[in-house]
Amino acid sequence: MQVVKLVNGGFVDRLIVFDELPERLLQGIKTREVAGLPRSWAKWMIEIGSLRPVFKTETFVDAARNYTFKYTPIGKEPCFFVLEYQDINSDKDAWHLISEYVRMNVGSEIRLREKLEDMAIQMAPTPKDALSIEPEDIPVIPLPREIVKEVSDEELVTVEKPMIVQETKKRGRPKKIAIGV
Repeated sequence: MQVVKLVNGGFVDRLIVFDELPERLLQGIKTREVAGLPRSWAKWMIEIGSLRPVFKTETFVDAARNYTFKYTPIGKEPCFFVLEYQDINSDKDAWHLISEYVRMNVGSEIRLREKLEDMAIQMAPTPKDALSIEPEDIPVIPLPREIVKEVSDEELVTVEKPMIVQETKKRGRPKKIAIGV
């Protein structure tokens, strides 16, 4: 499951959970750690699997002062997938793709609102108030697992005999034909 945080400048952030979004839709979306929230939120995110990889960065400097970086994965940590879906063009596009995917793949037993962002729950009543929701209050939109089908060589279409099509092109302007009066 992925917890998506919808950020709209000047308003309260909203949260929505998707059961199984494909990785291709999550590519390029910023993630944010669960800093500033109670520990129960981090535990809940670990349980549902809203995680991102954590890397250890090592920097090497050679004699010519060239820097080389080595990234080693050391584990995973709970995170939100953050979309500023009203302000940033790449986030607008990502939210549009997610919305379209959800609309096409959600089961008939789930009733979606006109705008998917209206289903997200606000984290607090006003921007200055404290957190007022629990993780269990966030709606989970169930999606079927995407099945990636491998294409074998037998399924590929091959052309046994090449087709040659000769194209004729006339040069110049088309001739004007007089219409009888």
